Parts: sequence; structure tokens; C-alpha cells
Amino acid sequence: MKIVDGHLHFFALDAGDYYWLKPQHPPHWQDKQAIAVPSDERNLKLTNGHTLVGYVHVEAGFDNERPWREIRYLEQHAQLPFKSVACIDLCSVNTLSHIEALAGLYSVTGQSSVAGLRHILDEQAAPILAHPKTKHGLKRCSEYELSFDAQLDIGDCRAVKALLNILDAVPTLNVIINHVGAALIATDVTAKYVKQWESNMQALAQCSRVAVKLSGWEMHCRNWQWRIAQKIVAKTVAIFGIERVMLASNFPLSNWRCSYNALWSGYNTMLNTLAEQMPATFGGAATDKLMATNTAKWYSLNL
Repeated sequence: MKIVDGHLHFFALDAGDYYWLKPQHPPHWQDKQAIAVPSDERNLKLTNGHTLVGYVHVEAGFDNERPWREIRYLEQHAQLPFKSVACIDLCSVNTLSHIEALAGLYSVTGQSSVAGLRHILDEQAAPILAHPKTKHGLKRCSEYELSFDAQLDIGDCRAVKALLNILDAVPTLNVIINHVGAALIATDVTAKYVKQWESNMQALAQCSRVAVKLSGWEMHCRNWQWRIAQKIVAKTVAIFGIERVMLASNFPLSNWRCSYNALWSGYNTMLNTLAEQMPATFGGAATDKLMATNTAKWYSLNL
């Protein structure tokens, strides 16, 4: 089985800043030091007939003031085909110039690895997405055919409404929701939240330019359970369809729960189970789409 990992991070601690990984800085996770170690392609080990053929590297705080430095570092060290999602501050005075700089980066092959941009929205999603600069920044992003990785709480109605307004205002922008399953995987999630999440997901699914990455389960529950993840995958595919959903790792944060190899083996087992239960939806090429080809398509990764 070929795998294209749509969401992972490498930490080049000797070359970048990584402010957020330092123990004195937030987030103040007790287990943060377990992931605050150098990582690169050599750590992405797979067995059981699985082969990593490409990936999408999502900005990891290498240098948020000069995000092109992370891209250059990746392009100098990558061996596998990859695309990158660069850091952007949508509310900065430098937003437009940074977008232009990132859009103009080309590797030695003559192609740019930059496929998209990310501003980690989280609890500030609503005010950031409603900020006057944000619409202009994302419009420029779409003009350069760059997608936007939106990391936000789908249960936050104000944030989702603001994102829908952006989609209406910028009709050529592709948006890829990050870690949409994370909040639902928590052990204390309420029925009210699940209902709101589903309603907001349905609203977002009405726009064909929105896709979803299912990863980051460990962000809200370190010991998340496969049976719950399976339900979330099934529900997300039911809402968005098989063509707009991607499975990804969030490596190395995924190591809090299991190894890289165990995660992808678990995904494969889960999809086999879903294929038996719902063959019309998860049979045929569904596994290949969720684990590889959808990611390659949405991030324009030529393999």
C-alpha cells in the first residue's frame, strides 16, 4: 500500500528556532519534551507492505518571522517527493509580502514545494478570520494558487461562520481543515458538541473547495481509541464524500499514542473493517484515496 502523509512535521532543532518547543514557552504540555527531539525523513519507518511515497510538511515553527527559511531547509534535505505548507500570519503588516515571497520560492528542480499556507487559528479563529487583513491575505493566497490549511475547532459556530464568509468572499480559495477529528476523540466530548460539529461540517461540505484532514487525534486525547476514530472517519466521509477526506499522521506528535508504523497499520486495519461494514462507501479504491491519492491531488503532489 502506497502512503502519502498529508500532515507531518520535522524538527531541525540545530537550524531553526522552534520557540514553542522550548520548555519555558507555551503550550505547557507535561509530555512536550518527548517530541522535542530532531526528526526527519529517516524517522518515517513503515513495514507490512506499506511504502511512504510522498508527504506534506506543515510548518513547525522553524522561523515564523522568516517562514521561507523552513522551506529552503526542507528542500535542501528532502529525498522523497513532498509539498510544504508554510507559516503565515494573516494579521501582520507583512502578510502580503510574505505570501509573495513564499509563492516565489522555487527549488533546484524549478518547481515550488509550497502548496499552501497555515495560520494556527485555534481559539482565536473567529477574530482572526474576521480581521480585515485576513480576507485580503487569503485572496492573494488564492491568486498564487496556494491553499489554506485551517486549524480551528469545528464546534465553534462563530469561527465556522467566519470561515464560510471567507469562502464566499474568495471564491477561488481551497481550504483544508486540519485535525478535524481531534476534539471529537476526547473522552469528555458532549452530545451537544457532537451535534454542533456535525452541523458545522455539513455547512462546510456545501463548498466543494473544502477538504478535511483526519489526524492529530492525540492533540485532545493522548490515549485515543481506534473505535472512536473509526466512527469519526465514517461520519466525515458520509458528510464530505470519499474524494475530500485524507488520513494523515501529525508526526511526531502522533508518537504520544503509537509509532509511525503502528499508526498507518492501524489506519489500514480500520479501513478494511469499514470496507466490510460499508462496502459501497469504503470498498474498491477508497483506501488508496484516503491514504494517498486524495492528499496528492489536493496538494498538487506529482508522484
